[in-house]
Amino acid sequence: MMKKYEYKFVKEGIKIGFDTNKKIEEAENEWNELGKQGWKFCKEGSRVMIFIREINE
Repeated sequence: MMKKYEYKFVKEGIKIGFDTNKKIEEAENEWNELGKQGWKFCKEGSRVMIFIREINE
């Protein structure tokens, strides 16, 4: 049986502010949430990050 996948495109946004640690923490929290939902990082390009997860049918 062939595996099926779905994709999520997340537009990269530049967060305003000088607190680099806060920006990193926010990004880490966002990525951890995506991971909990089963999303895996696939590729980055043209200001978009692509995540993938297998569809279980």
